[in-house]
Amino acid sequence: MIDALIRNGDVATDGTGSIVRAEGADALFQRALLCLTVPKGSFLYDRELGVRSGGADLQRTELLFAEALAKYPSAQVSVQGMTDEGVSVRVNIGGEGRTEEVRHYGDV
Repeated sequence: MIDALIRNGDVATDGTGSIVRAEGADALFQRALLCLTVPKGSFLYDRELGVRSGGADLQRTELLFAEALAKYPSAQVSVQGMTDEGVSVRVNIGGEGRTEEVRHYGDV
């Protein structure tokens, strides 16, 4: 599987207009963030992809996010904080960790 790198919500291109490929750890983290961003059942080709709504507090949101990443056994997620616009998460995959902002637009 080849993933296109997504940057600022859009497919990233290089100076020639070619699509930049997400490889290695970048691809794994991008897939994880996609699982945390997409509402469960909304992706036509994989209805199990995504996160269920209902995260009213940090603990509940963390449980929902962990459920969304369950198919990635080496992935772990912890919620660092929540705002009206999104959730700050720490995602660990295979010993490497990254802190990212997951935008939920009031739906998680």
